[in-house]
Amino acid sequence: MKIVSHYLQSIDGIAIYPIITLIIFLSMFIAITIWAMKISKKNIQDMKQIPFDDGLIKDENPNY
Repeated sequence: MKIVSHYLQSIDGIAIYPIITLIIFLSMFIAITIWAMKISKKNIQDMKQIPFDDGLIKDENPNY
């Protein structure tokens, strides 16, 4: 990140806060992208059905 920081600091009028904000944004974007690529297909199918559920809790294991 020194290369990015050095390049951005060479711009007139730029402060440290925009650099920190950019680093936080990029790290969160990369983390969420990696999470989205690693999520299982079953989990995606379950999330797709959430809007169509009638609000009742499904009991996956009724024999407890």
